[in-house]
Amino acid sequence: MKLLPAAILITLTIISCYTNDYHKESETEEVTHLWSHTGINELRPGDIIVKPNINLLPGSSFVEGGWGYGHAALVTKGASHAHPDSLLSVSMIFESHARPLHRIHQLREVPGFLLSGDPVLHNDHFGPQYSGNRYRLRLNLTETQIDSIIAFVRSQKGSYSSWNAMKRFPGIPHIEQLVQEGKRDHWADNTHWYCSLLVWQAVLYVTGIDLDPNGGYFVYPNDLIASPYFNNTPEFTGRARF
Repeated sequence: MKLLPAAILITLTIISCYTNDYHKESETEEVTHLWSHTGINELRPGDIIVKPNINLLPGSSFVEGGWGYGHAALVTKGASHAHPDSLLSVSMIFESHARPLHRIHQLREVPGFLLSGDPVLHNDHFGPQYSGNRYRLRLNLTETQIDSIIAFVRSQKGSYSSWNAMKRFPGIPHIEQLVQEGKRDHWADNTHWYCSLLVWQAVLYVTGIDLDPNGGYFVYPNDLIASPYFNNTPEFTGRARF
C-alpha cells in the first residue's frame, strides 16, 4: 500500500499529454472578460490550441474545466469558419502526442480535427466532445516570429514523444557541449518532447517569452492557458474559449 501514492502521482503526470492558481472566480465581470473571450470563427498560423489537463497534477496551474487529458498544439495553417469543429477540420496543427505510432509520426502535422481509420491521420484531441472547454491562445507576434516558431516545431519531426522530456534554456553547459559536438542544432533543439513542452520551447526560442507562469519542472497545458501573456485587452483577444 505504501506504493499507491507514488503510483497515483506517476499516472497523473503521464496522462497530462496523453493527452499555482491562475484564476479563481473573478470578483468583477471586467476581470472575467479579460480572462477569456467566448467563441472563435478563425484560426491563424502561430495560434495555440489547448484543452485543460486535470488540475490535480503536481505543479499544474488551476484552470476551470481541468478534469481530463490535457493537450496542446500549434496551428500551422489557419482558416475561417462559423462552426468551430469545421474550423478545426480545415486548419492544420503540429503536435507531439502520446499515441503508440512509429517515431516518425509521434510528432506530426495533421488537421485540427479528423476522424479517420488511419491512425497516422486520426485526430480527435480537440473534437466536439470538448466543446466549450477548448482554448485558442494567441500572442501578438510579427509574421517573421510566427514563421520561425512554425519552422522550429517542424524541425523537430522525427523526435520522440516522452512525458519526462526536459525544458531547455540557453547557457546550460551540457547542452552547449552537445551543440559544439554537432549533436544538437542549437540550445533549444531536443530529441524528446511532450505536447505543451514543444509549444513552450518554440515560443521561448524564437521570442524569449516564457509561457510557464509558475516556472515548474513541467510545463502543463494548463500552464499555457494560465499564462498572463494571453490575457485579453480591449484591442486584442489573446485567450478565447470555444
